[in-house]
Amino acid sequence: MKRIIIGLLGGLVFLASSVTIGLIVREYISDERSKARYIIEPLTFDEREGNTSIERLYEVVDSPPYRQIPGVTVTHVFSTGEGDEVRTATYSDYVSAMNDGGTTGYERIYAVDGNTVSLKEEFDRDQVILAVNGEFVSSFPKQINLEDSVDMRYGNVGLVRKTDRDSGTGETIMVGQRGPESWEVFTIDLEGTVKRESIPSIKELRRDPDMVRTINHSGAHRESIGYHSQLTQGLPAFSFPVFFPFVTCVLSGGMVYGLVRKRAVWTS
Repeated sequence: MKRIIIGLLGGLVFLASSVTIGLIVREYISDERSKARYIIEPLTFDEREGNTSIERLYEVVDSPPYRQIPGVTVTHVFSTGEGDEVRTATYSDYVSAMNDGGTTGYERIYAVDGNTVSLKEEFDRDQVILAVNGEFVSSFPKQINLEDSVDMRYGNVGLVRKTDRDSGTGETIMVGQRGPESWEVFTIDLEGTVKRESIPSIKELRRDPDMVRTINHSGAHRESIGYHSQLTQGLPAFSFPVFFPFVTCVLSGGMVYGLVRKRAVWTS
């Protein structure tokens, strides 16, 4: 009886471990397939030093030196109460202008593929205006990140660059979060045409792995979203996924195999 109970418990642990490993592998495969089709990268500034230019954008890599993204430049313009405009080219100038009580608004203008994509705000209004080539596209409530960095000033609005690996064709994508689990996505092609897409839920989002990567890289969500579940989105630790499910799968599988072998010997 004792061996039966141990065998059942071992079988349950093995089953749970195996299913979890399958889900982890599924996430990995979806990620690799998406990466094989598209390069999706955030439009990121280099904020390491105060005198570093914030008019250029860089690929996200593990450590410096960062690789500049070619063909994309950014203009940072602050407006004043007197109707003047102040252009800032470095991180320290940006911080000074942002903290200057005389500035009343801020506009960030990306020049990409002959098009301009801008995010504009007035400091006394609770909205961010999105525009393409000077034409209004949409607006979103203004949610300023606590860190208030140049990269991630807005917690609910972000931009990414998506490039097809086969054709080399690129698109600029603006993402805005409408609700806790809903977004609007604006894709700008080389001609400046804007395609608008609404995503009402995470369930709908997960139908398209490439869109999941786009949302994650845009920063328009507080936490990373998994392709099929949130199983792999936490910080890795020994307890998960090392001990469970991999170690438990080996141990429980070995235990079940041993019991089956013993039973086979007894009945032979």
